[in-house]
Amino acid sequence: MKRPKLKKASKRMTCHKRYKIQKKVREHRKKVRKEAKKRVHRKPKKDVGIPNAAPFKEDILREAEQRKQRREELKNQQKLERQKVLGKKRKQEANKDASKENKHEKKSTSKPKANSELEMDKNSKKFFCKELKRVIEASDVLLEVLDARDPLGCRCPQVEQLVSQSDGGKPLLLVLNKIDLIPKENLEKWLHYLNQELPTVAFKSAMQKKDRTVGKCVAKKGAAYIDLSRASLCFGGDCLLKLLQEYSVVKEKIIQVGIVGFPNVGKSSVVNSLKDARVCNVGPMRGLTKDMQIVLVDKQIRMLDSPSIIVAPSSSLHALALRSTTDIDSGNLLGSVDSILKHCSKQQIMMYYNIPDYRNSLEFLTLLAQKRGMLKKGGVPDTEGAAKLVLCDWTGAKMSCYSQPPASWTPSPHLSAEALAAVKQAFNFDDLEEDNKNTVKAIKTPNRASSIAFQSSGFTDGIIDDTELPEEVLEKKSIEMSEDVEGFSENEDEDEMESEEENNRMTSSKTLSVELEAKNEEWGKLPTGKQLIIEAGDLDDAYDFNTDYI
Repeated sequence: MKRPKLKKASKRMTCHKRYKIQKKVREHRKKVRKEAKKRVHRKPKKDVGIPNAAPFKEDILREAEQRKQRREELKNQQKLERQKVLGKKRKQEANKDASKENKHEKKSTSKPKANSELEMDKNSKKFFCKELKRVIEASDVLLEVLDARDPLGCRCPQVEQLVSQSDGGKPLLLVLNKIDLIPKENLEKWLHYLNQELPTVAFKSAMQKKDRTVGKCVAKKGAAYIDLSRASLCFGGDCLLKLLQEYSVVKEKIIQVGIVGFPNVGKSSVVNSLKDARVCNVGPMRGLTKDMQIVLVDKQIRMLDSPSIIVAPSSSLHALALRSTTDIDSGNLLGSVDSILKHCSKQQIMMYYNIPDYRNSLEFLTLLAQKRGMLKKGGVPDTEGAAKLVLCDWTGAKMSCYSQPPASWTPSPHLSAEALAAVKQAFNFDDLEEDNKNTVKAIKTPNRASSIAFQSSGFTDGIIDDTELPEEVLEKKSIEMSEDVEGFSENEDEDEMESEEENNRMTSSKTLSVELEAKNEEWGKLPTGKQLIIEAGDLDDAYDFNTDYI
């Protein structure tokens, strides 16, 4: 049986395809030939030279060698000239550097203090003290801003003493800021207590920049309506401007009003509220204002915003946690939170943060971190972040808490009777009380049951002179001054006088701190290791169902 023949595949194709292939082949071969020409190594043409039959061959060769020698000599001469020019430039630069160093040495020996001030860091505590003294010296009236939640803890006796002892007896006013965070009864008690010593203005800063569209915005949450325009209102601003304008009329000049206070009390917010515009930077960060800022509020009033007062390192841990100009180190966060918890009631803390019972501050931070979802890798609670959150709550402008004023009023040891009498004569207390009453009626305050009560630690000591700063802060200055001590033998008498004045200031501040500690003990300061005991009647209906505690 024959096998069937298998047909081969036909090689026929369309003309279009065949012509296309032929064209590609031609282009490829052309490219190959072109590259082959480039790769060909052509031998360089050999110099034939002068033929032997040429006439005067020896003369021609001699002239060629002479031309070659002249070219080499010219090159060497140009090289030597370039070396001479470079040597002169190096000598001139060396002489200039030497003259600059001599001038710098003369300036450093003649004015070492000026150089140290120019190189001073704006974030240093020494610079803060310098700017604070500048504001106090340039001001006609001083405003000490206090946090209404802890007015005594925001008062600095060293600053108040410096203002009362300044030239001309500058008047001092107390501005009780953040009055919308304490109950109305507590606010009235504090105004009555503080007005017995210094004129006190009830104040609430505007939290937002005023805008036409803010009043129309109404946020809806469930069945309740929250009016956002209320945050842009300022209470007590008219009363404060009225007092300052009356004082400027009496003095018949443009007055400069300095604002001082501890961090996060609202100094820059007071300036923005009086100006009705955002002219100073504000925020929850501590020590945001670095230097003195001048703001024109009115034709007769000029405001001077100042950096924060530096807390003395010898202050209590509670004062350092709330009044420090810088953020607390990670190693001291637990101790700072522990000091705050010891001054409060455990039941109110548990209800505010909505956490169960805890035994110590570490367990409190662990429960709070778990409640807020602050977890690290592996589900470990972020206690450090929770501690920063607690400190931010206590220094910010959201948490409602209050402290009770002392039962009986006693005059402060750092203020003299003459200075208090001069302040009372400069301002009208009757009109001030009426304006404060109107402000208290108009402001909306939280319920006492939904606020946290804590025990105040009394006055907070501050640092005004850089000589009172710790050695670590002044280490650079001591090194600079030790190198230039030999060149100042002529000014020894002046230095001795300045040292005597500084010693007198140090002794006066030490005696003042001792008197203040005695006064704080009379007010019933809590011992360490104990918590504030609050009557059970104050905790009735403590949970406010209109407030979201999460």
